[in-house]
Amino acid sequence: MTIDLVVAGKLAIDELSFKGTPHTPVLGGSAAHVAIAAATLGSKVAVVSTIGNDFPHKFLQMLESKSVDLSGVRQQPGRSAHFWADFAQNRTMNSYRLHFGVGNRLSFRFFSERIKKAQAVHLGILPPHIQRALIKRVQGKNKLLSMTTIFHQAKTLRNEIIPQLPFLDILFLNSVEAMFLTQLDDSKNAIEHLGELVPIVVVTQGSDGCLVNHQGKVHHVASFHSNEVDVTGAGDSFAGAFLASYLQDNDIILAAKWGNAAGAINVQGVGCTRLLKAKRSDLEKLVFRTK
Repeated sequence: MTIDLVVAGKLAIDELSFKGTPHTPVLGGSAAHVAIAAATLGSKVAVVSTIGNDFPHKFLQMLESKSVDLSGVRQQPGRSAHFWADFAQNRTMNSYRLHFGVGNRLSFRFFSERIKKAQAVHLGILPPHIQRALIKRVQGKNKLLSMTTIFHQAKTLRNEIIPQLPFLDILFLNSVEAMFLTQLDDSKNAIEHLGELVPIVVVTQGSDGCLVNHQGKVHHVASFHSNEVDVTGAGDSFAGAFLASYLQDNDIILAAKWGNAAGAINVQGVGCTRLLKAKRSDLEKLVFRTK
């Protein structure tokens, strides 16, 4: 079977609380959000990830309900990746904790087998040394290669991440991560700098939309209004929809609009719940609506 997109990253258990009130654990992780958004646009998506024996089977069924190929997901003894966060009334994060568990392990064999049939490969939140090893397996295989990062890695591991960037076709990150990675204090300057290393750089800016640097030219693409409930995974949902659209139409501005639409829908529910229920037509109403 031909695969449009292979996503290598974490499937996680997100335990979130809002104003101190815990919510029921939900499906999370960068790989989950990217895969669900891309599949919502109709892309054939395969995930390569490792989960622990505590990972709920119903979370796998949620991904399968979107026709996501999970044959590259393996289960190992130990704890799955976990993310804990508490959000204030204004949706800002009061505190967070990460536990990567077995999620930091990956089957290179599963990865290599699946990229043979794929058009594109996306590297989610993984340790830089694993990302480097995966990049080597993609090099020379004529695959669109994209990657995302997370703020604590951009801040503390920038010297390991920067050398990987020239091998990418697309880099996704938010404004804070872009400034940490470049050590510049302005997101526009940061994206211009990153554009010297990567052909397409996308900096998400939440309710302000996103900046897209395509071969040195920076475009701003406005967001869509949304009633925010939980912003967790919005950037990864953006990336999944962007990639699906770009593979279909080869249009970066249109892809950014689809990405903004996926992010806007994602934040309306806790975790992946809202986007899991969404159809392509739900995003389409935002992308092609007239003012």
